[in-house]
Amino acid sequence: MRVIHRTLLSATLIAALAPMSAARAQSVANGSGPGIAFDTSDDFSSLRGTDSGQPVEISNQQGIDATDDNLTTTTPDLAEDGKVTRVQGVQPVTGNEDDGPAKRSKTSDARDETAYDPTGIRVGSFILLPAVELRGGYTSNAAQSSTGGPSGTLTIAPDILLKSDWASNEFQFRLKGDYEYFTDTSVKPDSNLYVEANGRIDLPRDWALRLKADYIYDTQSSSQFGYPEGVQNPPGINTYDAGATLDGSVGRTVLQLRGTATYTGYDPLQVDNVAVTQAYLDNTLINTAARIGYQWTPTIAPFVEAEISNRLFENPNDPSGYSRNSRGITLRGGIAYSADPILKGEIALGWRHETYDDSRFAPFDLPTIDASLIWSPSPLTQVAFVAATYVDPATDINASSTIVYDLGLSVERYVRRNFTLAADVGWQHQHYIDADVNEITYEAGIQGTWKLNREAWIVGRLEQQYFASAVEGGSYPTTTATIGLRLQR
Repeated sequence: MRVIHRTLLSATLIAALAPMSAARAQSVANGSGPGIAFDTSDDFSSLRGTDSGQPVEISNQQGIDATDDNLTTTTPDLAEDGKVTRVQGVQPVTGNEDDGPAKRSKTSDARDETAYDPTGIRVGSFILLPAVELRGGYTSNAAQSSTGGPSGTLTIAPDILLKSDWASNEFQFRLKGDYEYFTDTSVKPDSNLYVEANGRIDLPRDWALRLKADYIYDTQSSSQFGYPEGVQNPPGINTYDAGATLDGSVGRTVLQLRGTATYTGYDPLQVDNVAVTQAYLDNTLINTAARIGYQWTPTIAPFVEAEISNRLFENPNDPSGYSRNSRGITLRGGIAYSADPILKGEIALGWRHETYDDSRFAPFDLPTIDASLIWSPSPLTQVAFVAATYVDPATDINASSTIVYDLGLSVERYVRRNFTLAADVGWQHQHYIDADVNEITYEAGIQGTWKLNREAWIVGRLEQQYFASAVEGGSYPTTTATIGLRLQR
């Protein structure tokens, strides 16, 4: 699946599992990203991507808020090319960040950084932050395939955020998308859309209830293993998810309960101008999980977690007569660490067992590693590491599922208060069960953001990707360079 650069994952790395007062997620002061955050489509929301095929992200288009003592990042825009990218923007995990190391003083160069942030438009007790980015550039592989050729690109990317300005509780609505046009007219324009509504209800004794629903439109990757030949244009994928998280503490014991439901529907393929259904891939993933941890010190909270998942397909059997319904159970143990603003995050190791209704699909076990770590060696520098393990349904008719391991590392530096540089690298390994083949994606990128004033930012990015296909002759490199103007209020 060609993965959209999802804004929702930018802030879900920690907040979904943040116990105690961290459950009361703070709003992003400059309004460029959601302050409430947990990914309802995700079965290990704070640390990883999702079993519905949305890996964790790790690139930052808007930079560190150098005036924020917590040094949390703001939410990025959609990636220029819609590939697997990653993003950070996390809340402390223990809720005891005030007990950690003393807050460091900011440099004089960082003091006035908010002078370049959008102010928004007040609408009653809400703040509206509209923006649009116009980008142009070049890609060496517009079709994202082994036979793809070079093309110029033109992209328009709207971004609308409406957030509450209340003393307690919180509500946000966000709409983001992009439409990418290629000068090579043999390649169909690429479009992505993300719509989200989320809310937080503050409960007594620092408990919190968070609710969320979102919709994502993306396009299927033509380089994916099992993708049929002769398809004119990649079809769309529609994802709907919703869920709730309840978390808090009893003494030093930190607790969380969460439940999510995610529906993924695939549009028909167009083969020789004939629509071919992919309805056998349409599925609903239901996850329930419980976590218990202990606040061992103000900065360290070890935890254990159990999760149960159930994937149900709309059609009882696929075209080969197999039932793809599956059930999984995952046990994890890890440590949440918060020495904010220097180091914060979580890391967990676990084991997952997956079984199928159809006995012709063998059950399997796999080790899991999930992590999200943010290190700020100085107020103007941030290093982020993300690891994710998840299971997706396979598009290839001969495979039952795919196991995905996803790693990412990013570094961001405020060169000046209105200019940031960021670099990131990513690696994703996808193994097809039963078919016993692998696909690997390597990525590296560098990005600069120059903030002219509150209303206009210039963003440039250079990215290199290499896709190692499971199909002989299907591998390819892609180089993409873009520069854009972000207009906002």
